[in-house]
Amino acid sequence: MSLEGKEVSEIVKEVELSKIRPNRLNPRLEINVERLNELAESIRQVGLLEPLIVRPFEDGYEVVVGERRYRACQQANVKIIPAIIREYTDDQVIELNLIENIQREDLSVVEKAKSCKQLKDRFPEKYPTWQSVAEKIAVSFETVKVWVRTLGLPEEVQRLVAPRETHRVPEGRIDYQTALHVVERIKEPEKQVEMAKKIAERRISQRKAQRIIREVAKEPERPIEEVITRIEEEPYELPFRLSHKDPILNGIKTQTSRKGIPDPKIKQGAIVHAAVWEPHFADLRVKKIERKRLKYFDEEDAKREGGYTLDEFKKVWKNIHGEWDEDLWVYIIHFEKVSKVLVMGKRVYTGSSESST
Repeated sequence: MSLEGKEVSEIVKEVELSKIRPNRLNPRLEINVERLNELAESIRQVGLLEPLIVRPFEDGYEVVVGERRYRACQQANVKIIPAIIREYTDDQVIELNLIENIQREDLSVVEKAKSCKQLKDRFPEKYPTWQSVAEKIAVSFETVKVWVRTLGLPEEVQRLVAPRETHRVPEGRIDYQTALHVVERIKEPEKQVEMAKKIAERRISQRKAQRIIREVAKEPERPIEEVITRIEEEPYELPFRLSHKDPILNGIKTQTSRKGIPDPKIKQGAIVHAAVWEPHFADLRVKKIERKRLKYFDEEDAKREGGYTLDEFKKVWKNIHGEWDEDLWVYIIHFEKVSKVLVMGKRVYTGSSESST
């Protein structure tokens, strides 16, 4: 549509920031200070690239969409900002903010669930079911059902759940799947909170956390700290697909490539457990860890991944990860299978003839 064809309210205008007030109806629970600082610095350097949406309010305006950008502009000491002025009722503002917040990637699942619930509670005629909420925000019904399950978590556990966009759960937080697992397996509310806090404080991986939770649930009389210490002292369990078991045992597969940062226990010379499900099926000695882009993988890499050709390995990767992104950096863990024997009651690992280059 041409500019002439737009209503006046759709035109971007320059507005004094001092005439704009924050959104009274924004349901957002918290704003990440670090990200706010980054945005403020960006605005200082290049200005506000995306206009706010505001509505007339008293003798000025009120933010409708763009609360974080508004606060960052204040922090950057900006005087004039671009804005789109539209007329909205309070109900429309609440609905719009709820929908916008649900679609943000930096909110936790708990925050998304609370916004979904507010949408359903405030506007029951438009959103009578979770299915109708899911359709409006363009996510699957199953996803919304999972979000809503987090509303049953104790408040202290809810506050520990990390934002969804986080690739590695930050210190002091846990992922929502682990939080749900805690509550499903451990019945005492006080112990649920204690378990969640210890996982968050120790930055325990999701896989290990699930095992700790299972052990605590099976041995409720045993102190949580004792269970964590015992499991943490065991060799790291490196998960593989069932199809990888024979190639590893036969020395054909001598490396594995992972998208995420390896656990600190995975380091050169370490012994790790190769596992599909418990118990583990082999002991591996880590020979080295390297990092490179997928586009630099060659036939030798593919061979060490399990006796594949490069084309075959690309198909395996796509089956596991969904796509072959040539620019993706991956961590490659080179290893060898080792044997263990008991010497005076202690496990001693012997070498292996298999090696990786």
